[in-house]
Amino acid sequence: MIRIRLFLIVAVLAIIISAFLITFTWTMPREGKTYEITPSPSRPTSPPPQPSPVSTSPPSPLSSKPPSKLGGKEYGLVEYEKYFYTIVWIPCDCAGEKGLATMVIYPKQPRYEEGAPVVVTSQGGHTPGKIQPPPPDFDPHGIVWIEFLFPGGRMEGFESGGVFDYGGRACIEALYTVLQYAQGRISNTAGKRISDYVNYPILTDNVGVIGNSNGGNIAGQVFARYREGLEGVNYVIFYETPAGDHYVLGDLGRIGDDPNRLEDADGDGIPWDDARNLKYIEGSCDETSCQIDFSTLAYDPTVGFYLDNNGDGKPNYVGRYPRVRTDVDGSGALEPDEDFIFMALNVNLEDRRRLVYSYLVTKAAWDKGLFQNVPEDVMRPDEALKFWLDREICYHYDEISQNMPWLKVMQLGFMEDHVQATRDHPHVVINYNAFKKRGHWVRLNPDKSYIEHLAGVKPSVKENHANIDLTFDNVVRHLLLFRDVRLIIQAAVLEMADRTQLNNWSEDLDRVLILEESTPPQPSCRYEIEVVEGYLVTAPNHNKLYVRIYQPKTSLYDAKFPAVIYSGGGRG
Repeated sequence: MIRIRLFLIVAVLAIIISAFLITFTWTMPREGKTYEITPSPSRPTSPPPQPSPVSTSPPSPLSSKPPSKLGGKEYGLVEYEKYFYTIVWIPCDCAGEKGLATMVIYPKQPRYEEGAPVVVTSQGGHTPGKIQPPPPDFDPHGIVWIEFLFPGGRMEGFESGGVFDYGGRACIEALYTVLQYAQGRISNTAGKRISDYVNYPILTDNVGVIGNSNGGNIAGQVFARYREGLEGVNYVIFYETPAGDHYVLGDLGRIGDDPNRLEDADGDGIPWDDARNLKYIEGSCDETSCQIDFSTLAYDPTVGFYLDNNGDGKPNYVGRYPRVRTDVDGSGALEPDEDFIFMALNVNLEDRRRLVYSYLVTKAAWDKGLFQNVPEDVMRPDEALKFWLDREICYHYDEISQNMPWLKVMQLGFMEDHVQATRDHPHVVINYNAFKKRGHWVRLNPDKSYIEHLAGVKPSVKENHANIDLTFDNVVRHLLLFRDVRLIIQAAVLEMADRTQLNNWSEDLDRVLILEESTPPQPSCRYEIEVVEGYLVTAPNHNKLYVRIYQPKTSLYDAKFPAVIYSGGGRG
């Protein structure tokens, strides 16, 4: 009996201890070290404090209370090996009382002895964006990285005030305001400036912008609209920005409509272009428009404007709108007698749902008299033009050059675009040349030395000098086959920040200008990241074959890996 009682007592104690341990573990922070920051009194008119000597750690936390995402002041600090981040709210009329939710990633060590430069990401797509902290092993390479939610954006409990306007005036004001914060000109809602979170100098005169896809259009609008307040912004990086509403909506063809990007179904040697608009006249684009044969343009109440290429008076497609394909014969590629459906942007403006096509499509439909049977919620040409004038960079190159003649440009372009299905890559060629012809320093893709430095290997990369002649005919020879997009963007940032710091705008580099002494490149085996390269190979029968090579990203050259050859179908 005594043994039974002892056994029960021990069992009860074990249950109590286990419950305590589970509760304690559950309440601990799950990623990094997280601290609450106590807001300091607001001081919007005071100058930024003089920085202290460089330190390898963020300021000590002032409170041990758990952080709150709903306070609208500060969240964090969240600390990892090479960086820490905090989320703050930046006051802006565009974001109401809440402000703009902004993530600031600080390196443990600045890139230069003088301090850390800053880069701000203008996010793409047709949404307010996202705040997504980097993985724990992220290396900021001594640079302060900033991401933010456009007005009306919400993610994981973080929220920006205001209303999202699809890249319009509110988004433009938001990016401009965040750039003011990046340049140390204004305080956040906790009364602190960007330099108040670290013990090293922030180089507020070495600020850049990443125009991530459609985010490049918003950046262009900022540069065109503001004549003052951007003096510390020295460069912009365009990641395949659709520099025109006809690119934004995929009027020339969308790579996502290709049923199989690995299969060259149309036999032209390019596997990802099988959904291109065959009525687009290649090489015809200028800064604001492209030539499309609209002779078969028609309207249908279900799909909207489309090219009735078989002339049967109705759209032919498989699937259910809007998820449809017009490759009705299942060949894997569009053919001249198959229809092409144009996309529209569905927007909510002033509590009214509207559909807006590109000005190119809208004007063609108007000229053909198609609007007689089109509902009023579809914007007419004057409305569409007004809408896109507020959102597209292509209409404002002159204003950008007038306001920011010092602006340097890095244009990123890959052989396989992330949206466009065009073979002549007009959005890359036009945007590049628009800045080049106005006297700006322009380079297509980062220097090879920076790519190799970050990759840890020497991938096959085509390197372009700055300010080369880029045309519809030669662009393919200058695009990247290396498909690690994040690495390429990071390489572009490092190169542009280093060039800005050293005022080195030579046409080409033979090495990385600045290597961080504290973080020398270390050989590593990172199988989770894929290096993708592609080649056009001429077969003995003179047909062109597109060959892709996938390999683990590793510096362990002694390792042996199996090889698999994938044989796709098609007519090539």
